[in-house]
Amino acid sequence: MAVFIPVLTVGGLLIFFILLGGTFLLQPGISVQVPSSPFLLGPQRNPKVAAITSAPVPRIFYDNVQVEPEELAKMLEESVGGSNSLIIKADRLAPIELVVRVFTLATSHGYQVVLATDEAE
Repeated sequence: MAVFIPVLTVGGLLIFFILLGGTFLLQPGISVQVPSSPFLLGPQRNPKVAAITSAPVPRIFYDNVQVEPEELAKMLEESVGGSNSLIIKADRLAPIELVVRVFTLATSHGYQVVLATDEAE
């Protein structure tokens, strides 16, 4: 008789969840609308790439050519007609001032800028 009550309880719970479980699974859930954000970018098609190195003397490379910030501004202004996205790939030890300067140049010329980072060790 002592075994009959726990078996009856488990059987009742199983019947309860079998009968009502489908109702819980078929509910559509909550509708969520993600707010718009200026930081969300879609896939980048033919982006321009600027690389910033951190060697003893930091350098900027645009289209695999070493340039100065003033030259980069001219090159960005000339190539506005193409893709409007720029990926900035900076070394881990690249000076942040130089990264911000390139970022500012690109955004002032109408580019969407993506900062490419590397995982910290």
